[in-house]
Amino acid sequence: MIVGAGFAGLSAARTLMAKGQDDFVILEARDRVGGRTKLGRIGDLGIDLGGMWMAPGQTRLRRLAAHYRVRPYPTHLDGNAIFRIGKRERQGPREDLSRLLGVGGGLAYLLARWKLERLMAPLDPERPWAHPEAGRLDAMTVEAWIARNVLHALPRAAFRTVCTTVLCAEPSEISLLFFLHYLKSGGGLDVLISSDTGGAQNLLFQGGVHQISRLMADEVGERLRLEAAVSAIEWHDGGVIVQSEAGRFTARKAIVAVPSTLLQRIRFTPELPRPKMAVHERLTMGSSIKFWVLYDAPFWRDRALNGLVLRDDVPTTPIMDVTPPGQDQGLLVGFFDGAHAIRYAGHSREDRRNIVVEMLADHFGPDALQPLDYVDHDWTGEEWSGGCYGAFAPPGVLTRYGEHLRPPIGPLHWAGTETSAEWTGYIEGAIRSGERAARESLR
Repeated sequence: MIVGAGFAGLSAARTLMAKGQDDFVILEARDRVGGRTKLGRIGDLGIDLGGMWMAPGQTRLRRLAAHYRVRPYPTHLDGNAIFRIGKRERQGPREDLSRLLGVGGGLAYLLARWKLERLMAPLDPERPWAHPEAGRLDAMTVEAWIARNVLHALPRAAFRTVCTTVLCAEPSEISLLFFLHYLKSGGGLDVLISSDTGGAQNLLFQGGVHQISRLMADEVGERLRLEAAVSAIEWHDGGVIVQSEAGRFTARKAIVAVPSTLLQRIRFTPELPRPKMAVHERLTMGSSIKFWVLYDAPFWRDRALNGLVLRDDVPTTPIMDVTPPGQDQGLLVGFFDGAHAIRYAGHSREDRRNIVVEMLADHFGPDALQPLDYVDHDWTGEEWSGGCYGAFAPPGVLTRYGEHLRPPIGPLHWAGTETSAEWTGYIEGAIRSGERAARESLR
């Protein structure tokens, strides 16, 4: 039995089938597969309303894309990026944040990054709570660390913006130990904020990454049941009994691959150990509204701009050019993240559109005021996600309860990107977690 048909659950299913074990059912609460990836449309184009990027080092996702012949293409990089941090605007190559902060700001940024790397060095992503300074780091927020260690106003503002952009939450909410774990699981700060070769925003997919999950589901076939939310799981040494909207099922094992923050919506009998439930009750999902803007051409390129806008004084950041190669129209993607997503979730789509295009016009000129189309998606309102991109740990959670997130309990195995030691919070992490849970269940 597999609960959840996002990339984690579907990867668990593919792993089982590859080992000759095809006697299973996947129960998915939504009317679609893909979890925190989702098909959308802008103009005549199919787009990703959720997860979309791939780093070259994300081997599992790359392998799936090659298997299904879904072709990647690079994020547009040619030209200058726009950075407005601390009311100071600079333009330059998008990968050189330290230079864009000026001499003093750049040196302070590099020093702070070095301090982060020193703290990260002894951290084992499999066991972040075993860090030699875990207690101190987990008692501190990212904001507290920034205030004490970033000695210049511009890089302080840059670090806060980067943290919110990466985790869709405010630095004052996030444990420093969790932040270090998140960075190291993805290869470090430079990888996670980069769209250059090797970066986490380097590659996109022709037709969108969401199609890979649908192709995976096609292989699963009739074993998949949609609109089959699981309400209860009874478990014992001999197996599980699962109650869902599609009926009652019995199985020897269950792989539970739902977002970590939603586990408490399933009633377990007997109850799960309290430390296990404590970690899920205390993890918090990030908040994000993702938007797309379509123009009749990528006209900003005529100004030697590559489309990236990163600012700390607007709710819409970052914005990037993701126009597929060979397409005449121009396509930008961006986000309301963290507290901005929560605030603007209550506004109309038209209000959000106006905020976005007025900001774009500030940098790209009056042509930006006339998009062909605008689309956005509020992940804070998704019933079966509860937010995006992933869950984060506030102070005190990892050291007290983190070790209970992943280990099996009787016939129950746990998957989902938050349970992955590599690429936590990314599609790659979800795929790896499903493969691991399937291997555990077979053993």
